Amino acid sequence: MTAETMDRSAPSPALHAPATRAAMSEEQRFMAEVEAVALGSEDLRPALARLDDWLSSLGAGLVGACLSTAALREDSEIGRRIAAANAVIDTCISDWPRQRDALRPAEALARSLDQAVVLLVFGKFNAGKSSLCNLMADRFAAHGLEVNSFHLDADGRLEPCARFTEGAIETTSRIQGIRLGQRLVLLDTPGLHSATGEHAALTRRFVDCADAVLWLTSSSTPGQVQELEELAGELRRAKPLLPVITRSDRYEEDEIDGALVKLMRNKTTADRSGQEADVAERARDKLAALGLDVALLRPPLSVSVHMARAEEESLAAMASAGMDRLYAALRALVSPALAYRRRKPAEVRLRHLDETVLGGLQALLRPALEQLNAALDDATAQLDLRGTQMQEDVWRAIVPLLPDLLDAHAPERDADGVRRSVSQALQSAWGEARDAHFSDYRLGRDGQPAPFEPAPDIGFEEIVIEVEGTRQSVGVDATRLHAALEREIGDWVAVAGDHAREECAACLREVMADVARLDAVLRAHEASLRDIRNDLRAPA
Repeated sequence: MTAETMDRSAPSPALHAPATRAAMSEEQRFMAEVEAVALGSEDLRPALARLDDWLSSLGAGLVGACLSTAALREDSEIGRRIAAANAVIDTCISDWPRQRDALRPAEALARSLDQAVVLLVFGKFNAGKSSLCNLMADRFAAHGLEVNSFHLDADGRLEPCARFTEGAIETTSRIQGIRLGQRLVLLDTPGLHSATGEHAALTRRFVDCADAVLWLTSSSTPGQVQELEELAGELRRAKPLLPVITRSDRYEEDEIDGALVKLMRNKTTADRSGQEADVAERARDKLAALGLDVALLRPPLSVSVHMARAEEESLAAMASAGMDRLYAALRALVSPALAYRRRKPAEVRLRHLDETVLGGLQALLRPALEQLNAALDDATAQLDLRGTQMQEDVWRAIVPLLPDLLDAHAPERDADGVRRSVSQALQSAWGEARDAHFSDYRLGRDGQPAPFEPAPDIGFEEIVIEVEGTRQSVGVDATRLHAALEREIGDWVAVAGDHAREECAACLREVMADVARLDAVLRAHEASLRDIRNDLRAPA
């Protein structure tokens, strides 16, 4: 079925016969008004260009804010977290073209239905969706309006099909629709609780083309508000929501010719009013809990398709079954549905950017950044402990060497040689301790700690004794030199440890700054997309 075929309309003699408006039924008023709607459109080119610019800006911002591993080794915990976050960015950006292509069937469907107001008929299986759609189709046909049934293939092409199948099990295996006259399309979707899960995925793919939502809920279990979670995406697009309580009838016993029989009758006005009020209250609470605008909710109403058909769809039967109230509610729904329809192409693009592009980043990149921040916090908390351990390791590696070094250089009284040996040993021990405790960091970018340069004014001291009036040297005393070296080694180790800690802290601060820049890119684009959304939906 082509769009041109579906756009054909046969004028209704009943609708166009001379008659005062007061003489028309609610059904006729609705059909006349929906056939006469003006489907004007807004110039959405500025809004679409804004959305394209937003996506380009987001991509450039993410690439420019990719995290650097220059300060840390790639095989470190933080290095791996950085690589994971960068991989998420690369994967998301590279997937954008494929995601955009996946949107095209829904856009093609919206274009094929461009000359109609599209109502999404939504509800779990056995809610009476097909029955209600078939009844409305019969009523449009009864007034001489052309009716065409169709279903959608996986690419969004419209194919003709027979009348909707009605049953107590889920009979809708794919999205199907009915074009009623020229200006109204009902999309009947697979049930929310499909056994295969394929139905729900198909539904989500094509619901963007709907301008308003009819939420059908059975009178046996009315207002199962958890179903509204499935509709949250549509309601965030500011589409109006009309709750319809179906199967609003019940069996009653009656005596006919002396025999008790069970007859199907409409529920009483009081019963219907009570259920409608209950559904309205719980639906409002659920929308508020989901952070949705409760103003989108229209007053619920009850209908019985069975009872409307029971008396051959007479005016009295239709009114008693609630169909007059349904048509009046549909008339009131047309205006807000048209408001959405006029901005629909931009809304479809906006939803894609919000939920698929930005939503994908939030779902994948936010956790990666949270894990990275946790690793950074842990590393920062460990710096003092690791620095202290490093100082202790160097101290313990060098101080025990002093007696042997002093003994080795004592014969020549070579205090400078002791100092040189200590300096070399310190540099080696510092490198080993650095690699042991700060192996995750690329240290040394600002050079090694300052060379060990103890004060040269203390050296070996001669041990002199007087023998027969003559002073003689009998050895050397290294006590003061040993004490001075110990003190100066301690000072050097403290400075070297502080140097290493500060250099590691600087590495972590660089990564934290990178994360903050990346987070700022996300937040800025979240805010700018909200601005675009608000401007798009602002009253003219």
